[in-house]
Amino acid sequence: MNRPYYGYSKMQMEDPEEVQHRRAQFLIHKSLQKSDSIGSQRKQQPIWLKMKVCKLKIKIGRKLKRIRKSILLRFSKGHVVCYKHLICQLKSWKHALH
Repeated sequence: MNRPYYGYSKMQMEDPEEVQHRRAQFLIHKSLQKSDSIGSQRKQQPIWLKMKVCKLKIKIGRKLKRIRKSILLRFSKGHVVCYKHLICQLKSWKHALH
């Protein structure tokens, strides 16, 4: 150990593939950490709430379909314009729910 105080130890040359592999591992690790932090920040709805909302949408969709069919049966051919207007309104309500 008779090295001068200003002396540096010689580093071995690294293989370029090794350097690239290490860099890729670092980037993968960094992106996984980022996705974990984003995932933990997002607040998820409980499953039962999603199920209730889904069932409610189905129930409303069925009622709108029934109303549309009943309107179709009630109107005569002379009221087609009014019927089409009502159908457009029902469809817009349905799209608003989705």
